[in-house]
Amino acid sequence: MAFSSCATPGYSTPPFCLRNGMVSSLPKCQVRIDHRVGLSFLPKTGFRARKNPSNLRVFCLRDTTAAVVTGKSWEKLVLNNDTPVLVEFYTSWCGPCRMVHRVIDEIATDYAGRLKCFVLNADSDLQVAENYDIKAVPVVLLFKKGVKLESIIGTMPKEFYIAAIERVLAS
Repeated sequence: MAFSSCATPGYSTPPFCLRNGMVSSLPKCQVRIDHRVGLSFLPKTGFRARKNPSNLRVFCLRDTTAAVVTGKSWEKLVLNNDTPVLVEFYTSWCGPCRMVHRVIDEIATDYAGRLKCFVLNADSDLQVAENYDIKAVPVVLLFKKGVKLESIIGTMPKEFYIAAIERVLAS
């Protein structure tokens, strides 16, 4: 049984397949498995399915393609930018942040030239997170001419982010 690409529409990665109960040629993705499949990880040989692998679902949990902003580049990329800016505050261990990454990637493509999209690791840049009173992640902030206009806390549908972006662009 062969699987190709990610479960997320719009992403393209090298194919990988399940042969003799083994997942091989994994692109920079992680495998998330339905617990009923009974998949185990063997350090030297990879993943092995103990039951019928027809229930096996593979999801790509790749990093975001939005540009990274840090404390050092914050002022230049966010505060002094003439274009409206969206910044997602995330942490590497946050599962919901990965879902927001996909939405931000789509928004970055949809609004190219009209909106700059960045991500900031709140664990690595604590000072910036503290300056904007970030207590939990994911949080998306929208800036225009260096002023924070919108704040979206938690994982929301894409339409919710779009509505906030449209308000910022209209202001």
